[in-house]
Amino acid sequence: MSQLVEFPLEGGGAIRVEVPDEEGVTPVGRAGDAVARAHETWESVLERLRPLTATVLRTVRDAAEPPDRVCVEFGVKLTAKAGLVVASGTSEANLKVQLEWNRPGDTA
Repeated sequence: MSQLVEFPLEGGGAIRVEVPDEEGVTPVGRAGDAVARAHETWESVLERLRPLTATVLRTVRDAAEPPDRVCVEFGVKLTAKAGLVVASGTSEANLKVQLEWNRPGDTA
């Protein structure tokens, strides 16, 4: 099952996100229209991604032959209690990095 969680926006307003049900989270609102309220802003939740992306990009850029193109893809899971979690588990890919080199004479 899932529930709606409302994340406040720093500039005002809010965004509602569907997340898995969690024990210990109290919905707010009428029965059938219940929404749990997050304790942090949407922006602060997304800010947690910055160290991960910065580390991946720094490592790739510092390579002996850095690629011309980098594509980083990672799964995230939103929860009412923890906010954002990088997805884990055997059936979930939590980090995928694609590197591309375009060298003169390459025929790709």
